[in-house]
Amino acid sequence: MLVTARARWAAVLMAAGAAVTTVVATPALASAADYTHVDASRDARSGRLDSASDSPGRLDRREASVDIRKIRIAHTADHVVVKIRTRAALPTRAFFVGVSLRTPGGGSYDAGYFKMFGSTRHELTQGNDTVECAGLRTDIDRQRRLATIVVPTTCIGSPAWVRAGVGAARFDRNRMWSDDGLRDRQVRDDLRYSPRIARG
Repeated sequence: MLVTARARWAAVLMAAGAAVTTVVATPALASAADYTHVDASRDARSGRLDSASDSPGRLDRREASVDIRKIRIAHTADHVVVKIRTRAALPTRAFFVGVSLRTPGGGSYDAGYFKMFGSTRHELTQGNDTVECAGLRTDIDRQRRLATIVVPTTCIGSPAWVRAGVGAARFDRNRMWSDDGLRDRQVRDDLRYSPRIARG
């Protein structure tokens, strides 16, 4: 079954079906060029992929491989670098980790690393369109429980600031486990976004 980039990203947002991402709260002022957030431990959710409900699923405190513990986002003139640390090593199959970026003027981009449907890749999308982006990179360091996503700023319009939402998910048969890296103790049908992170 072919799944669009938007649908794959939506899978991170809730454990049942696709959803459209929405922005939660919009700070008026830009912050520093570096942003760090420590996420709640043991707050991943699980649910059935074939459920018609838009519920995020139930809390699963045992899930560790996609339980995000800390994120750090750096915004320089050349790159947006997102470091995502999980409670245990990321899975070796059927998983996703990614960042959704909002920019001035309503720009919206999703960068993610996918290992599913028999393929492994990382990509940048704007809506349902793939953005060709030389220098886009995702590094997975399972020993350090760390994923690093590097997005060249030229690929997203060289914005003065970004806001970022971060998520991770793994899949097994018809179930999914997911975590929103900026929302403490709950996952909903939208991502929580960071404050504006100014270009350094």
